Amino acid sequence: HIVNDPLLSGDLVGLARPVSKWVHEVRTLDELGTVMRRAFHDAASPPVGPVFVSLPMSTLDAEGDVEVPPASTIDRRTVAASVDELATLLAESPIGSLAIVAGDEVSSSGAVAELVALAEALGAPVFAAALHSTGVFPPAHPLYAGMLPPAAGGIHASLASYQRVFAIGAHTFMVYPYTPGPVLPETVELIHLCPDPARLGRFFPTKLGLVGDPKATLAALLPIVSARTDAAAVAPAVDAARARRQTEIDQLEEAALGRYSSSPMDPMAAGHALIRGVPLNTVVVDEAITTGFYVRGFHHWTEPGRYYFCKGGGLGWGMPAALGVSLGRDRDPVLCVVGDGSAMYSPQALWTAAHEQLPVVFAVVNNRQYLILKGYLRGMARDSAKADRFVAMDIDNPPVDYVGLARSMGVDATLVEKAGDVGDAVGAALASGRPHLLELPIAAP
Repeated sequence: HIVNDPLLSGDLVGLARPVSKWVHEVRTLDELGTVMRRAFHDAASPPVGPVFVSLPMSTLDAEGDVEVPPASTIDRRTVAASVDELATLLAESPIGSLAIVAGDEVSSSGAVAELVALAEALGAPVFAAALHSTGVFPPAHPLYAGMLPPAAGGIHASLASYQRVFAIGAHTFMVYPYTPGPVLPETVELIHLCPDPARLGRFFPTKLGLVGDPKATLAALLPIVSARTDAAAVAPAVDAARARRQTEIDQLEEAALGRYSSSPMDPMAAGHALIRGVPLNTVVVDEAITTGFYVRGFHHWTEPGRYYFCKGGGLGWGMPAALGVSLGRDRDPVLCVVGDGSAMYSPQALWTAAHEQLPVVFAVVNNRQYLILKGYLRGMARDSAKADRFVAMDIDNPPVDYVGLARSMGVDATLVEKAGDVGDAVGAALASGRPHLLELPIAAP
């Protein structure tokens, strides 16, 4: 059938190839079992990622006896070979001279607890990789140093005072959009642990690169490091970090509360009010570019697996992803914070939420524009930005009624215009156990 170029046929394998680890089109039933086993194997092998299998309609309709391959058991939790050398490099670093950068592989391997223990044994601050997509280190922990900025100069400045940096993960120094200048200072020695060998030494000179599973390797590393460090010497550094981190948290809380009176809502106040209005370890799916920095910063989760962000930057991911996260967690409540521009890419997720009655609260932070695109143009300082002319970047003529849109798809919805009212609104919506949309008009910074 497929050889006759039927209606709706096309080169799906070619379409998927640039964004897939492996692609294949099944043409016979005999190969189906082997292909599916290979697909799941490749998707789960480091570096993990999507695969694509095309099943033509003629193959789907075929009937016959097919041998189903037996299941395979594969333990990918490898411990890096040079753990003892790694322990020496970390333990010999004077307190204050070593920083750790945690990428998404920390959370995907389940290594958050091991990383916390290692940081405490070393008294080393932990930066989250720029634009990390999951929670990699508890945000309220004394040794948390925040997320690295996604700019070469910002990363360079954040790490300039350290002699060594221990990076865990594949792409820990993400820069987006392009900014000139070196990311790592020449004076910094890089130590890199990653489950993907192709990433080691690929971008930066590396004093020691190790291939291994983060959780297994950190678990093997921790007792060696603990035996080679002086806990009494480390304790004052952790105490000092605790005081600094608490001061940072208090200052941010005060700054956010000081912006509650603005109308339309200040993005910082909106993000603060949303997060403080829900229980501590509420699952958050974040696709709110203007308020996202604040959502990430105020979400002080203590249990891993409570924060999700789209590192790839594709718009429209957040709303359907929130449904998937809720379903994957046995219908747990989820707060989805999404910008108005992103919400326009996948509003049909509202109907699915209503159909499945999922306990997802969609908080649409609405500034009626694609502010990130305007920001890029302003940064380029071209003629259109100087003239304040931004083609197709405003969503205000006519404005979108997100409350009406949600109700038309069977989702309860509320317009909240004051930051002081957000906490009660989001708390009640989450407690209802049903899908709900909150529209929050915010100011453009």
